[in-house]
Amino acid sequence: MRGREREWSAVLGLFRAARPGTGGVLLLDGAPGTGKSRFLAEAVAAATAWGFSLAVGQAEPLGRLVPMEPLLLAFNESSIDAGDRPIVLVERLRARAEALAAVHPVVVALDDLQWADPTTLMALRTLQTQLSAQPLVWLLSRNTVFRGTEAEQLFSILEVEGAGRIEFGPLSADAAAEVIADFLPAPPGREVTELVAGAEGNPLLLTELLSGLCDEQAVYVSGGQAHLVSERLPQRLKRAVGRRLERLSGQARQVVETAAVLGRSFLPEDVAEVLGRTPAGILPALQEAMLADILMDSSDVLLFRHDLVRKSVIDGLPPSLRQALHHQVGGILLDRGGSAMKAAQLLVAAQDGDTGTAARLDQAVDELLADAPEAAADVGLRAMKLTDGESPKRLTLTLNVAQAMTEAGRLAEATDLITEALTEPLSPAGAAQLHCALSAALLLTGEAAGAVNEAEEALATPGLPEAVLDQARMVLLQALSGQEDDERAVRQAASILDDADGHGDALVVTALTVMSVASWDEGKLAEGIRLAREAVRRAGEGSAAARRTHPQLALASMLLDAGLLGEAETVLSAAREQVEALGHTAWAAGPALLHARHELAVHHLAEAVAAAEAGLVAADALGTHLFTSLGTAVLGSAALRRGDLQAAAAHVEGARARLSPYAATHGRVRCLLVAAQVMEALGRPRQAMGLIADLYPLIEQHRSLLIVDPAIAAWLVRLALSEGDRTRAETFNAAINGLADDNPGFPVVMAAAAHARGLLRDDVTALAVAVAHTADDYARASAREDLGAALELTGEHDDAISSLNHALAEYEAKGAARDAARVRRRLRRLGVRYRHWTRGEGATLGWASLTTTQRAVARLVAQGLTNRQAADQMFISTHTVAFHLRQIFRKLDVNSRVDLTRFIVEEDHLHDRTAN
Repeated sequence: MRGREREWSAVLGLFRAARPGTGGVLLLDGAPGTGKSRFLAEAVAAATAWGFSLAVGQAEPLGRLVPMEPLLLAFNESSIDAGDRPIVLVERLRARAEALAAVHPVVVALDDLQWADPTTLMALRTLQTQLSAQPLVWLLSRNTVFRGTEAEQLFSILEVEGAGRIEFGPLSADAAAEVIADFLPAPPGREVTELVAGAEGNPLLLTELLSGLCDEQAVYVSGGQAHLVSERLPQRLKRAVGRRLERLSGQARQVVETAAVLGRSFLPEDVAEVLGRTPAGILPALQEAMLADILMDSSDVLLFRHDLVRKSVIDGLPPSLRQALHHQVGGILLDRGGSAMKAAQLLVAAQDGDTGTAARLDQAVDELLADAPEAAADVGLRAMKLTDGESPKRLTLTLNVAQAMTEAGRLAEATDLITEALTEPLSPAGAAQLHCALSAALLLTGEAAGAVNEAEEALATPGLPEAVLDQARMVLLQALSGQEDDERAVRQAASILDDADGHGDALVVTALTVMSVASWDEGKLAEGIRLAREAVRRAGEGSAAARRTHPQLALASMLLDAGLLGEAETVLSAAREQVEALGHTAWAAGPALLHARHELAVHHLAEAVAAAEAGLVAADALGTHLFTSLGTAVLGSAALRRGDLQAAAAHVEGARARLSPYAATHGRVRCLLVAAQVMEALGRPRQAMGLIADLYPLIEQHRSLLIVDPAIAAWLVRLALSEGDRTRAETFNAAINGLADDNPGFPVVMAAAAHARGLLRDDVTALAVAVAHTADDYARASAREDLGAALELTGEHDDAISSLNHALAEYEAKGAARDAARVRRRLRRLGVRYRHWTRGEGATLGWASLTTTQRAVARLVAQGLTNRQAADQMFISTHTVAFHLRQIFRKLDVNSRVDLTRFIVEEDHLHDRTAN
């Protein structure tokens, strides 16, 4: 029997051992459908083939009225008198068993002993003891769902005395897979896998399902997998489940059929309400269904033990009755509240198309919008099909569906729906609401200009209700915030806050967020964080609409720039949980990409890249580009620190293509700064200066741009000085130091200001202050490197080496390979040399034999760089590059750069295939 090899081994062991002087007992425990009774029947058949004599019986509930009936029937002892005492009957049964055993070994198989009367169990105990020296095998089976106290006591005693016990439960995953493989012509596809999972390893259900699918030719093979022809359950399975239902009373069956409509899990009071009864009134029926192992208790709900049984019960209902139940149950759950999802599913399943169903679905959409916008959108689309185009409810339903689609990240669908609705005859107020909804969708795509236009179109409509005005103002504020000219947003936000009581809390939270961003942007850091925290507090205490504004994202961004990483992580975690709880898929990229920024801030480069890539994939899939700039900046920065300039340049180019219509000022500047750093790293400082030319006039009004990276202010000063542009270097230095003077409570700003000042003036003291007060490891390594260079200029040779050694260690610890190479070059100039490569483990030829430095040289040359360019990237001499190339050619057995490039491409391809 497939999947029961261990159990068969136990049975066959008893059969082989059965001879004069030796017997045995095997106890079988299992719930209905676990294959226990079938196993017992097959064991009896096997015993017949082995030449055993048989005594087969079964206890029944009504048989408890006749003492020892299962044993008497098993041994064909039918001639008994009512006055026969049990001891007499036991003696007759013993004699009968001994007579059989004298001819052949005997198997006594008794099923359903949970129903056995106490006299039968006593007789079993006595006979088993008296006949222990006979070649007699006892196979005793009971149903554990109905386990009786007396049967449990007998089984326990026998087990203590050495009886084997087999507990029949669900098949293991491997055993179930073997059964499936026996029936199906190919491995199961997704829908077949999901269907058989409903059997949950129950052998009876699984075999009946698979047999039925094969009988009805309901499976076909495509792409090497077995797929369902239709979703209809096979008749064979439904008949098997029907036989179980037939054993129930009429009331219990009615309860089971009603509960099946409610779903896998349900509340007893829901079933009672549908049936027009009390929970107490249906209690006996529920208990009966639980005893039959159809239902089971699970904490505060009841549920079907096997979902396949529930589906079979529903399929067995007449279609008209099934639809009526769906409609009735959906309406009851919706009226009660709190079950909108399940109610909507039931109402959609009703499919009667009447106005009553449409109205109920409208109600479900309203309730689902709060925390399940994806479901609200689907239910709303169904409701729209049932709603007449001239219905006054059509506009409200369209707006709700558009909002649900927007929040669920289905932005293209939302814009299409709204655009189509705008072509219909509408009142001015109706058109304004649709323009407002379109503005919200466009904002999440990152098209701020389009969002502003649509919001202004809505606000231009006279006589709008205050609620609609608030919504339009909110979207306009969000679209304007963070743009280069955000004064209009600030004026409007201030006006709203002056009359906060006259507006909805969602608009007030948005205004607070806008004011916080504006304050932060102009360099009022403490005020920006204070306002952002207030926005988060109000949203948390306010309405669902207020929570939908997600002010935590603005606060987290500020905290990351301010170096308050612990609080930032807490806020980000709360933001992610709220986005998930509200079902706001469209906003999911925000917490994901800010998390990538956090990983970069703590110098977990691999984790930062993984998080950024995942966030960008999600954003691209949904078309939600509002946060795209964050991800591209993280990817570029991580590649730059690792020294992978080719990847950094690719991210920069990708960012330019992506960000042309998107991103607010901060987003564009982050990417712009990374692009400039890449140009400088590639040996093109003039082009880097050209890229930041647009940043120069923004600094005075947007001073917080100087702390988007703890080391960026110093880098800007260093770049300007390298190009002989002291005026710009002075401007950047004055801006960061002014920011520090205005924000004394922010160590990250003070350290950045000291670093920039020290660079500009070759001020060793200022650079030492930067080293002492910088919490960021990478920024501190950069400050140490600049301090070492300054100390070298003052002739303090030993101190310079010490500072550079510390910088080298910190760079290497953070995976900043390119920066570490630059420091090694500085140290070489001071007479200090470190081996900066490791040998391949054991290999003398092939890729594995190359040192880390040789691999770096090989990749740069394969990218098309000359020896000089590769040397500049690695901060080594051209002679060293040439030496490494000779070793590379020898170890890889190649003769040209073309051959080397081909080798590396093939090596990378092989690595990718191995990784996948």
